[in-house]
Amino acid sequence: MQQLGEAKLSLMATRIRERKPPTLSMAPMIDCVFLLLIFFMVSTTFTPMPGIRVQLPPPGTPSEEKPKGLVVKIDDPAPGEKNGTMLLNGEVVLLSDMFEILLNADPDQKNMLIIQSQRQVLHEQIVQVMDTAKNAGIDKIGFAIAARE
Repeated sequence: MQQLGEAKLSLMATRIRERKPPTLSMAPMIDCVFLLLIFFMVSTTFTPMPGIRVQLPPPGTPSEEKPKGLVVKIDDPAPGEKNGTMLLNGEVVLLSDMFEILLNADPDQKNMLIIQSQRQVLHEQIVQVMDTAKNAGIDKIGFAIAARE
């Protein structure tokens, strides 16, 4: 009987010595992370960013009538230049001087600013003109397209 007890004791001792350290399975953790990711993607709502409302002219032949209000024509930039030349009602004007000119413009013309730009003009320059016009008190801003010749 004593031999049987010793055999059990030695068998338990080998089992204790052979016990491997516990391992952590990563598969359930990855599943939980993906489920959380899907949950947050589905439940998140995005608010639309306020933008600039633009009314584009209808397609077809351009109208020949002269637009009412102030007209800023922006030509393509010269090679090596960043900004194009700006003409306000036919006169060359710098962006730094535009605020004063728009502020002191005739009230009949000051109700609307029409921006007419060529294809290579940077949007940055157009937005700067729009900001200057808004700061000068012009509420209506329109865009015109030059007819191709």
